[in-house]
Amino acid sequence: MKRESLDHVGLVVGDLDAAERAVRAAGFVPHGRADYEPGRRFHFDGDDGGECERVSYPA
Repeated sequence: MKRESLDHVGLVVGDLDAAERAVRAAGFVPHGRADYEPGRRFHFDGDDGGECERVSYPA
C-alpha cells in the first residue's frame, strides 16, 4: 500500500501581520511570504519539520 505524505498544513487567519508576529515570537522563522490573488500568505517550518502556512483573504 502506498502512503501519501502531507505537503503542509494551512490555516486561514484574519490578521496575517499579527499571525506573523506570533509565529516569530514563538521562535519560528517565516519564509515564502507572498501576495497573490485572492490573498496573502507565508510559510514556516514547525517543530516536527512539517511546513505550516498562514493565509489571509480580504473580507
